[in-house]
Amino acid sequence: MKAKVCMVSIKVTHMKEAKNFYCEKLNFKLEKEYGENIIELNVNGFPIILEKASKPNTLEYGENSQIVLGLQTDDINKDLNHLKKNGVKVLYEEPQKCPPGLFTVIVDPFNNKIELLEFSK
Repeated sequence: MKAKVCMVSIKVTHMKEAKNFYCEKLNFKLEKEYGENIIELNVNGFPIILEKASKPNTLEYGENSQIVLGLQTDDINKDLNHLKKNGVKVLYEEPQKCPPGLFTVIVDPFNNKIELLEFSK
């Protein structure tokens, strides 16, 4: 099989709130709205799809098998402070060490976990 990742889909329960969070707080670009239940965003040329779900995410980060979106940053402390000032929920107040560098986890309004990663230089 020759597979190529073509998008990531994030399930959300409120589209307007999701659009605000991902566009206003994370600065993702709005590409297209496919009716009321699907929105396409763009992150550096990569499509992220917001799709309406009827139930919120109840998975515990690190405990359940799941897919986690990772966002690379050049300055994790600066970005983490900016997100906290804008009311974004954070799982780790201080960046944690990981094999490639540092990471922390933020939570969207629908309990989806997003890792911020700063790779060691």
